Amino acid sequence: MSIPRTNYGYSRGHRAVEILAISFVLALLVGFSVRIALAIDTWRSGLALVATASVAYVATDVLSGVVHWAGDTIGNERIPFVGPNFIRPFREHHVDQKAITRHDFIETNGNNCIIVAMPLALAYVLMPATLGFGFFASSLVALMALFVLATNQFHKWAHADAPPAFARRLQRWGVILPPRHHDIHHAAPHDKHYCITVGWMNPLLNRIHFFRVAEALIARVNPAWLYIEERTRLSATGAAPGAGRTPAPRP
Repeated sequence: MSIPRTNYGYSRGHRAVEILAISFVLALLVGFSVRIALAIDTWRSGLALVATASVAYVATDVLSGVVHWAGDTIGNERIPFVGPNFIRPFREHHVDQKAITRHDFIETNGNNCIIVAMPLALAYVLMPATLGFGFFASSLVALMALFVLATNQFHKWAHADAPPAFARRLQRWGVILPPRHHDIHHAAPHDKHYCITVGWMNPLLNRIHFFRVAEALIARVNPAWLYIEERTRLSATGAAPGAGRTPAPRP
C-alpha cells in the first residue's frame, strides 16, 4: 500500500503506529458494544445510555476544540514525535485546507486513535459487568472515544467539495460539523470556532473567551510555549476574512 503524499512529512513509521492504534481502538469498541448490549435490559437503562451518549457528544466537541486550539497555539514542530506528527498538520491545514480531503481513512483518523487508545483500554479493564456509576462512566469514555474517532472524518467532510449524500444531510441538520460553520475558523486570523466534532460549543466558548483566557494563563507561566505568530501577522496585515482560502461549494 502506498503512503499518501502530504507536505508535512507523513512517515511510514507513523503510519504503522496509526494502523495499530486504529485496529486496537476498533477492537475495544466492538468489545464495549457487546458488553453494553448485554447489560442494557430496561427502558430506564436505555434512557441512561442515551443521556450518556448525549453528554459524550458535547464533551467530545469541547475536547476537539481544546486539542485543535492546542495544535494551533502551543509548542512548535520541533518537539519530538508530537511536533511533526500532531502540531505541524494542524498549522499546515491553514495553508492547504484541502489536504485533509486527500488523506485516506488511516491518515485521517490514525492520530485520534493514538490519543484515545490508552484511556479506552483503561475504561475497558475497569468497566463493571453490572449497571451503575462505574458502568456508565466507562460507557462515557467509550462513547467519547467513538466520537473522537469520528471527529476528523466529520472535519474532512466539512472541507470536501462533494461529501457523501448522507454526510451532507447530517451537516444540514447540524448534527455533524457544517461547512459554513467551520468556515468561520478558517477566516483569518483563525482564532475562533476551534470545535470540529459538531461545533455546538463554539458560540459558548467564544462568548466566555475560553481560549483567550487559556492563552493568558499560559503566558503567565511560560510565554515561549505560545505560538501566535500566524495570528499576529494576519491581524497586522488586515487580512480579509477567508483570505488565502480556495472557495468551494457549500451545502
